[in-house]
Amino acid sequence: MPTNVTPQFEKQREVYEETEDLAQRIVELEKLLALAPNHKGGERMLADYRKKLAQLKALIEKRREQERARRSGGGTEEGVIRKEGAGQVCLIGVTNSGKSTLINSVTNAKLDVGNYPFTTAVPTPAMLTLEDINIQLVELPGVFEGSHKTGIGRQAMSVARNTDCIALVIDLSQDTDWQMNTILGELDSARVRLNKEKTAVRVDKVGLGGHMIYGAQNYQGDIEEVKEFLQARRITNIIVRFQKPASFQQLVDALDTSVAYVRALVIATKGDVQGSVERFKELEEKYGSRFDIVPVSAEKRENLDGMSWAFYRHLDILRVYTKSPGKERERKPIVLPEGSVVEDAAAKVHKELFIERFRSATIIRENDKIKRRVVGLNYPLQDSDVIQLSHT
Repeated sequence: MPTNVTPQFEKQREVYEETEDLAQRIVELEKLLALAPNHKGGERMLADYRKKLAQLKALIEKRREQERARRSGGGTEEGVIRKEGAGQVCLIGVTNSGKSTLINSVTNAKLDVGNYPFTTAVPTPAMLTLEDINIQLVELPGVFEGSHKTGIGRQAMSVARNTDCIALVIDLSQDTDWQMNTILGELDSARVRLNKEKTAVRVDKVGLGGHMIYGAQNYQGDIEEVKEFLQARRITNIIVRFQKPASFQQLVDALDTSVAYVRALVIATKGDVQGSVERFKELEEKYGSRFDIVPVSAEKRENLDGMSWAFYRHLDILRVYTKSPGKERERKPIVLPEGSVVEDAAAKVHKELFIERFRSATIIRENDKIKRRVVGLNYPLQDSDVIQLSHT
């Protein structure tokens, strides 16, 4: 141990060595590394502590995996609601945050609304009609700290893991920070990652080669901890690609096939109550960079259309209308994932006719400078495109 360390380092080292709880021990060791001396005499010590940190993280991750396996019992997840319509949005929030009232306001559903806790006991679907498509809304039971460990909580989280979009319903008449911490904490414990880039880290198992790490400049930390973590987990013959800026947690998630990545937004309810304006500003300041935040008042029916279209945007879908020569376009659209091309629409209409015997497609865009254009199968589509297909 080098003698020229700071008193703060020595004090933190004592705290670290006296800490027994594994998770807290990791926290204290990270603090210790931040205080470590940056000189040649401390290189060996720094390397030893980094190695120890990787071993501790590997150990806690192993324990988490064992706990997940124990809870699941090797069975399949329950509570998945069959998806209907153009997409599914799950509404999640603490009890009495206004989820049922919101759904009743934009659908024909008549969900129970009460001022008592846990009015909704099971995931409950309803259908929102938005112009010419339907979006399925699912209200999840109110969450609380530790709810993911309960039977009803596991069922709710199972639905959330499989949905297309999650709406975090935040009650502006209550402490917004507490609500966000509770909801995000429960989703995180259920291995649901919101608005995280799934492709930031790509992991491929290979037969030979040891540890091959590419894109180290995108890793937000010391790349040595990645190597030490893989060694501590006894993971060999693997290619790790940091394709975008990524944290250590994103590396751990990439190695865990059970992690779900879901799009999300925040719906701030009860925007008509006293103090709601100030709480909304606080919510935007703290979480606005991570989530789109939509303020609504179901009581006064304010911005319900804005909320409905926000759901649509976060489903990452587009509508395409087919048209036969000399006729009006079809009233019911084809719903496709955002980024689709003409070939995707043609496959929905008739694969044999319009792909195998494809001749051309005419795209009609009323709001475009060029209202009609003849294109090929790889032409990208936009929302509300009208498409006329021709075959040989």
